[in-house]
Amino acid sequence: MPATSFAERIPYAPDCVMGLVTDVERYPDFVPAMAALRKTRDLPDGFEAEAMIAYKGIRESFASRVTIDHAARTVTVEKAQRGGPVKALRNSWTFHALSDGSTLVDFHVEVRLVFPLESLLRQKFDQAKVMIRNVFVEQAQTHCEQVAPHTAEIDVLAEARSAGVSLA
Repeated sequence: MPATSFAERIPYAPDCVMGLVTDVERYPDFVPAMAALRKTRDLPDGFEAEAMIAYKGIRESFASRVTIDHAARTVTVEKAQRGGPVKALRNSWTFHALSDGSTLVDFHVEVRLVFPLESLLRQKFDQAKVMIRNVFVEQAQTHCEQVAPHTAEIDVLAEARSAGVSLA
């Protein structure tokens, strides 16, 4: 199953960055290939949503379940129903508060699609990781107040290790 991850410090408060990730109905405004996304059902710990992806003449929709843990600052996304082009989906975001008020974003996604979509995805997965990282950092720059200079002198590696995050 194709998978990708990144962990990176960004100079914005964790709650603001997490708010950008959980505001899924705004995704079509800034996430390439996201033609539409709407919440379909509120749940005690999150919601279900339906997304429409459009890429090079291919239009597919899928439902997902989004679980939000505000105390742990985590967002988990999983496939919600049977059928459709997505066979399996596991996406997680964790927003670790660093000592200077900035955020260590720990992102991971695994997805299995029907053939031939999975073959197409495998070719573009590394590019997709960079795109996801870039669009959310751009949103943070626009919508969140910078709480620390990006060059602040903190030991990010030590703080990541204590949070259980590998930066390698």
